[in-house]
Amino acid sequence: MVEIIQIDEKTWRLEDGFVRFFLLEGEEKAALIDSGVNCPNALDIAQSLTNKPIIPINTHGDGDHTSGTNSFTEICIHPDDYVGCNMQNKYPATSMKPLKDGDIVDLGGRPLKIIHIPGHTRGSVAILDTLKRALYSGDSVQKGHIYMFGKHRCPEQFEESLTKLIALKDEYDCIYASHDEYMVSNDYAEKVRNAWVKVRNGEVPCEVIDLYGNKVKSYTTPDCGFYTE
Repeated sequence: MVEIIQIDEKTWRLEDGFVRFFLLEGEEKAALIDSGVNCPNALDIAQSLTNKPIIPINTHGDGDHTSGTNSFTEICIHPDDYVGCNMQNKYPATSMKPLKDGDIVDLGGRPLKIIHIPGHTRGSVAILDTLKRALYSGDSVQKGHIYMFGKHRCPEQFEESLTKLIALKDEYDCIYASHDEYMVSNDYAEKVRNAWVKVRNGEVPCEVIDLYGNKVKSYTTPDCGFYTE
């Protein structure tokens, strides 16, 4: 069961109990940012909220963000995740419309800027709602634990990507995250970067846990956490 919560007249967050996704409406089109973990009817839900044509945009290709993909013939996603997260085989009826850094998806009076931020996955992107001054960060900026283990992760680029978001801080007033608290302050990318640097420098103790059959190191800081190899 998905809980629908309206943020403003043209923006909704959809909570499926594990992850959240978002619907943004412009004058001509709407964008569905991700589609949840157990929500194959995500398109139907979106269409109940808007009569505009819906563009699916994925922040990344992890399975908890892509459950509604089969409802679309084409999905906007970075090529590194379309391949790296095996989207072409998981959703063979859905083709890729590739996203790249700096792309603008214009919904009609509501331009969305794509920012490539490899780290959590190689093809992770953030989406800047430029006029509403809001950043949709996917899993890369949040108060919860960020997954950084597995072959499609890119931990060596994560700090650089967070620095990239920090440099754009004057362009957004808040960050909408996919997990944990739905909205964090516009300085949260810096908090996540600082925590990640401490983890990489061995300044944070870890606990080895079993996570979905994987033995991983769990790090917890006051601002966020990480699961690593």
